[in-house]
Amino acid sequence: MKLEDLNKRAQKVGLHVAAGKHKDTFSVRKVKNGKLVAKKISADEVLDIIDDRK
Repeated sequence: MKLEDLNKRAQKVGLHVAAGKHKDTFSVRKVKNGKLVAKKISADEVLDIIDDRK
């Protein structure tokens, strides 16, 4: 899944997804205060976090 697609889904639940340093990794932050939720995770794990926040 692309970064743009992940971000569209994440914004609905108040999160922001950014590309990680390594290939195919992402980090997730809260939009409200910028605190880190998770880092060095795959796209599937990002989707799991978004589903948990709904």
